[in-house]
Amino acid sequence: MLFVHFGIYLGDNRVAHLMPDILPAISRDKSRIQTVVTNKRLIMGVLAKVASIRVDTVENFSHGASIVINDMVRKLTVKPLSNEEMATRAEKLVGSIAYSLLWKNCEHFVTYCR
Repeated sequence: MLFVHFGIYLGDNRVAHLMPDILPAISRDKSRIQTVVTNKRLIMGVLAKVASIRVDTVENFSHGASIVINDMVRKLTVKPLSNEEMATRAEKLVGSIAYSLLWKNCEHFVTYCR
């Protein structure tokens, strides 16, 4: 496994997640932007340091990979937000944002939402 991708399950087969994506930076066509992100779009997003927080189906989020439920909540000393509060926080952030592989990535997004 090269990397792990993090997301917040919103219910109804929907996942909010942050991923590098160049297309929102160069187009306003929502139908094109909402299509599944290709590797070329992802790599260009990493290089350009732009991303989007988006909501996709579980299938599109996983892109064929296995899904592992993160149970870190049991190990944290700070109690996480309720499921509803996490989902609300995630959905409020949907859209284009800056990206950093080290400092502002999908894991940071999930940590903030939790």
